[in-house]
Amino acid sequence: MEPGLSHRLLLIGSAGLCLFLGLAFRSPPVFAFALVLVLLVALARASAARRLSRLHASRSLTSSAFEGEEVRVEVALENRGRRPVVLVEVADSFGAALAERKSFLDPFPLRPGRRHRMAYRAACTRLWGVYTIGPLTVSVSDPLGLFSPRLVMPDIRPFDLFPKVQPVGGLEKLGSRPSFAPSVPTTAPAGQSAVYLGVRDFRFGDDLRRIHWPATARHGRPMVKEFERDLTPYFTLFLDLERGHRAGTGRVSTLEYVVRTAASLLASAARRGETVQLFAEGRAPAFVPPGRGELHLAFALDRLIRVRQDGALPLLDLVRREEAVVPPASTVALLTATLFLDTGRLAEAFGQFRACRIRPVLVAVDMDSFLPFTHTARPRETVEAQREALRAVAGDHDALLAILGAADDLPAELGRPDWLAAP
Repeated sequence: MEPGLSHRLLLIGSAGLCLFLGLAFRSPPVFAFALVLVLLVALARASAARRLSRLHASRSLTSSAFEGEEVRVEVALENRGRRPVVLVEVADSFGAALAERKSFLDPFPLRPGRRHRMAYRAACTRLWGVYTIGPLTVSVSDPLGLFSPRLVMPDIRPFDLFPKVQPVGGLEKLGSRPSFAPSVPTTAPAGQSAVYLGVRDFRFGDDLRRIHWPATARHGRPMVKEFERDLTPYFTLFLDLERGHRAGTGRVSTLEYVVRTAASLLASAARRGETVQLFAEGRAPAFVPPGRGELHLAFALDRLIRVRQDGALPLLDLVRREEAVVPPASTVALLTATLFLDTGRLAEAFGQFRACRIRPVLVAVDMDSFLPFTHTARPRETVEAQREALRAVAGDHDALLAILGAADDLPAELGRPDWLAAP
């Protein structure tokens, strides 16, 4: 029930009864008392509306978090009127928590032109996805507590809840060997290696401190020292979003396993200082360009939680289309939602990667171990034969292999030291 509603109804009912009795018995005092009650209710309503019109609230918080994290939300409450306001109640909606509604009361007088900062903490108890924060509502009561009007602030914003990531066991053994970045500029980078390569002609933009004076005197033109460039470790992830590989529901589904595994792979590589990039194609492409650091990881996870298994492009076709942008001597991971890849084409892709000194990793989710959704589950003998075929291809090309099923505890599997291992 709305606060003050029972008292308000009692006063209005009493005013109506006194008005009737005053008119019926022609009693001016009773009639005047009725008018006083009506005026009291009207003044209380006007007072509450006037107090509320002076208030303004705004919210500040981070735009994303991981599952299970606690988020601090700060609310700034401002009095833009000429009189103080007391007992202001603020309510917010935090969609990433099971208990969405958050309410708190500011017990202190909010003086004119002043601002109070309040905060609440909310645990992100829902599963990964995109949620909303808001709207933010402010309410204040009149002195008698009869009316509590609400002001809704149109501050509704998206909030990204990322999957909880696990340090991937075995990924550190790869080292994602240093490789030239495809976007290396022709001018000298700010940082340089200590390995001396030789001298070359001076080019516009070269640091004057790198001029090699003996070579300049010998050749009769400016010559500069040339060093080996700093190299950048690269990690590339190809993600399978083919519609036909959907299976299972909720937390036990191929989409859940694929997204959580992809998030852990990207986070493990990015937090080791590697440059990461992502290629996936559902109904719309999900491309994350090369980048490093926590900010780039947040961008990659933001794209990842929006993917759906609604694509038509097979994973190996995606790899074939984009393989030219994978730097030599780096690490590439293929994350598929099925075991039934074309082993011939897979062997061809692995062979091309190995020719460029790229260490391939294959992570396969066994869709036939999940509840069938768009297909009929294959016999287990067929599935086991395909497992052995993938192990043979991976072994022949020195690729690391991991296979996940519905019965596997995903966090425990990802954290096993030998999860990514040679077959």
